[in-house]
Amino acid sequence: YYDRSGIGRDSFDQAVQFGADGINLSEEMLERGVSLEKEVMLGTYYFGVNMLDPVIGDTGTPLEREKKRKLRQALAIAYDQAEMISVFANGRGEVGMGPIPPGIFGYQSGKEGINESVFEWVDGKPQRKSLEQAKKLLAEAGYPNGRHARTGKPLVLNLDTTSGGSTAIQSWMMRQFKKLGIQLNMRATDYNRFKDKMETGNAQLFQWGWLADYPDAENFLFLLYGANGQVKSGGSGVNSSNYNNAEYNRLFDKMQLMDDSPERAAIIRRMLTIVERDMPWLSTWHPHSYILNNEWVRNTKAHGISKAVLKYYAIDVDTRHTAQQRWNQPVLWPLALVVLIVMAISIPGVLAWRRRQHQRINSRAN
Repeated sequence: YYDRSGIGRDSFDQAVQFGADGINLSEEMLERGVSLEKEVMLGTYYFGVNMLDPVIGDTGTPLEREKKRKLRQALAIAYDQAEMISVFANGRGEVGMGPIPPGIFGYQSGKEGINESVFEWVDGKPQRKSLEQAKKLLAEAGYPNGRHARTGKPLVLNLDTTSGGSTAIQSWMMRQFKKLGIQLNMRATDYNRFKDKMETGNAQLFQWGWLADYPDAENFLFLLYGANGQVKSGGSGVNSSNYNNAEYNRLFDKMQLMDDSPERAAIIRRMLTIVERDMPWLSTWHPHSYILNNEWVRNTKAHGISKAVLKYYAIDVDTRHTAQQRWNQPVLWPLALVVLIVMAISIPGVLAWRRRQHQRINSRAN
């Protein structure tokens, strides 16, 4: 009876199937004339670092800051975002190379768009750098095998989350850090407490996301603009990582009001290169939207910004009515079966009761 529907996690395998050419509708859906509407949402989910944190952030002397940068890069290589999407999002997403999602001016695909701190271009596609390279960076950061080079103490990092998270994904994330011998501690709180930690700079690692308000690169690049830092702005900013790079800030000021042009694209590319090196976000991914449309639905088009599109849809009412009548005929045989079972149980009882009644009558007559 639905015209359009999303696909729930539990029913995902009933609606679509994975094949050599990607994700497609199941045979049952195809037989019913259902079509699949796929799009990359104009959004970015990210695994952020509080750059004010003394252990992993951009703090201390130039040498200390460089070591912490290598620590962040090592973690970014070890964290397998593609596996997370496959296991926990039913494959509905793609690994990001930066803040800007596909479909927004400034996004670059192919070899030119890869995050060279984390990926290499191999056989025409990006490939995550090896775990050996991550371990080398970790040792250069002062934590060989995940332990402090001088004290020998294990490195423990904290992921601040809201309460009620999935135990399975938390265990998976711990394993990602364990690849480098690093212990990940989950610090779960309620949302209000989590927000307070973010606004005061008391979080260390966190996960967050942003969906576009308007289709422009500025709407994503401002997530890393220094003046928008949550601590600096008193909690009102969108820069949850509190990232503050002078060159990035200067380029953002120049870029934000420019018309789309080759010059603006070059500035954005430079900004992304700065972010890729500094690594305020360990990983990003862009979610995919999957919508099922019945055959009587017309005039739909994926729209990543506005939600007020219902008025444009067209419905072939006659086709819908015919299909609903065909697919929803009452199934009567279970009712008939119940009646037969009741009769099968009841008739012997009725016959036995009648026999007892006859016996009583005969006994009285005698």
